[in-house]
Amino acid sequence: MKVPFVNYPKGYKKYKKEYDEAYFRVMNGGDLILRSDIEKFEEKLAEYVGVKYAVALNSGTDALVLGIQSIAKGLQIFVPCYTFKSTIGAIFTSGNVPILYDLNSQPEGMIGIVAHIAGEIFPLPKTRLVIEDACQALGAVKNPTSIFQTWSFYPAKLLGGFGDNGALTTNNQVIYNYVKEARNHFKTSNLIFGTNSRMDNLQAALLLVKFEHIDEILARRKEIAEMYLKELKKVVLPNNQEGRVWQDFIISTDKRDELYDYLKEQGIETMKNEYPLAFRCPKLPIAQKYESETLRIPCNENLTNKEVEYVITKIKQFYAQFRRR
Repeated sequence: MKVPFVNYPKGYKKYKKEYDEAYFRVMNGGDLILRSDIEKFEEKLAEYVGVKYAVALNSGTDALVLGIQSIAKGLQIFVPCYTFKSTIGAIFTSGNVPILYDLNSQPEGMIGIVAHIAGEIFPLPKTRLVIEDACQALGAVKNPTSIFQTWSFYPAKLLGGFGDNGALTTNNQVIYNYVKEARNHFKTSNLIFGTNSRMDNLQAALLLVKFEHIDEILARRKEIAEMYLKELKKVVLPNNQEGRVWQDFIISTDKRDELYDYLKEQGIETMKNEYPLAFRCPKLPIAQKYESETLRIPCNENLTNKEVEYVITKIKQFYAQFRRR
């Protein structure tokens, strides 16, 4: 059996009729840039997260860059080293200085970022201003107290689109106004330059289709996670945190590389839970150890129970060979 980490064609076919209707409506109407679907998507996202404002952008990375630019320049910003490198890169790009902190740490200072990796909710830093990189945690971060939140709708995400997409949400009108204008070059101002970070209207229309199914998507991923939790608890120790969502299912194993190779041979696509950073930002010890002992296994809403059971069986078989020795 082949079990891909994400089956994109299957995801499209699941809501094909709705996607096709949205596509032809947008294309026949010529609604391509900053049209009504963008506004509807922003309204829906803000309501879902529980904030006043949302700005649709072309990536979660730009959401971080533009959001940070709106509040800081030339400052030190605390950021976890256990995160995708774009979280840290956005600090450099926005003209600030990253100060890395390790897992199980809560830094204190002026500005800090927390990244909710794989749908797990990590503690907020004890800083005056808090930014949430929630690109992997849609549905877990609700009614936030942070100054702004960033989201990714990359195809593999919980609310995955059909290309690069992102957004920023906030209750702060100053940040909202800045990011909304910055995404479109500050077109009406002769005082400042911005960038092109607009979400395409077609992408917004397709995301709106999938947004209608977000509850069932999260529920199905939870069902799959519960199957793993029940059947794999004797061989792995995943984090079953209350209130989290299952962007990914991460298992702990001291045989990470061997299990990765074994599952690959069995037709199961997994991902090593590693986030390599640039040499100027060395990974800190606890995060480095955690990444070397964890593996992401398939956990998306398009998996069948038979596929999940196959993954479970093969993981059990892998560990059984060590018990026989």
